[in-house]
Amino acid sequence: MTSTKIKRFLGDGQYEFNLSSTQIVKLEKLLNVGIGELSQRVVSGRFHHVELVETVRHGLIGAGTSHEQAANLIAVYVDGSPLKPVHALAVEILAAAWDGAPEPEGETHE
Repeated sequence: MTSTKIKRFLGDGQYEFNLSSTQIVKLEKLLNVGIGELSQRVVSGRFHHVELVETVRHGLIGAGTSHEQAANLIAVYVDGSPLKPVHALAVEILAAAWDGAPEPEGETHE
């Protein structure tokens, strides 16, 4: 089975991100937009700032980060920071949820 979990840099180190089905449903409800529309908006650059922030936050939570730690990471490394790196991260999180995450080099599943 293809994973939707990715590991990327955020602020002070590498963190795991995963938009699981549960997190997708919560994200859709919070933003009042379906995952398909959200993905299109983020990828095309026609997003609202909150969509980037919540995609990253829900990705952290979906990978096992506590709600409190995720909120702290967002406050420290996302709020007030340049949009480009946050946008790139949100695109990668959504792409992994959509297509699956690429397997690390050297790992294959039969």
